[in-house]
Formats: sequence, structure tokens, C-alpha cells
Amino acid sequence: MSRLALFVLLLAAPVGAPAAEARVRTIEYLVEPGDTLSSIAAKRDVYADAYLWPVIYKFNRDQITDPSRIYPKQLLQIPIELDNETRSAARLEAGGTQD
Repeated sequence: MSRLALFVLLLAAPVGAPAAEARVRTIEYLVEPGDTLSSIAAKRDVYADAYLWPVIYKFNRDQITDPSRIYPKQLLQIPIELDNETRSAARLEAGGTQD
């Protein structure tokens, strides 16, 4: 069974998003011991790219104050279907390339 606990597709708006902003499809991820935002982003079932961790961090700022500290049993919302601009910006922020 995949570690993407619940693997539920939801409709949710990012934290602090204006009401008029389009809804974003997300999956829920239950953090397990040893997980990091980059290890979650690197999962094939998520983004298959560790450098996209800033997307997860920004989307879950209501419960993550420090991106290097996440805790087991936290339930994170992970946006799916990222556009190229979002991917490039996240990769640059994480220290990767725009590819």
C-alpha cells in the first residue's frame, strides 16, 4: 500500500488564497517518521522531484512554520497538476534548476 495515506482527491484553496481564486486539486499525505518535505516531493506518487518541496511548504503554511520541521501524523495537503511556472519557481527556490 502506498504511503500516500488516504489518497483522497479534494478540492481546496491554498491558505490565504482569495475566495475568487480557482480551486486546486490536492491529495492528502500523512507524514511518517523520517519524512521531509523534499522526500515527500520526491515520491513517484507526488512530484518525483525533491526540488518541488517549496510547493508543499507554501500550501501548508497554516501548519508548517519551518520547512525543515514536519512531524509524524501531520496531514498535509499536496496540490497536484502544477503548471510549468510554479514548477520552475519552486525548483529555483529550492536551489535546483528551472528544468
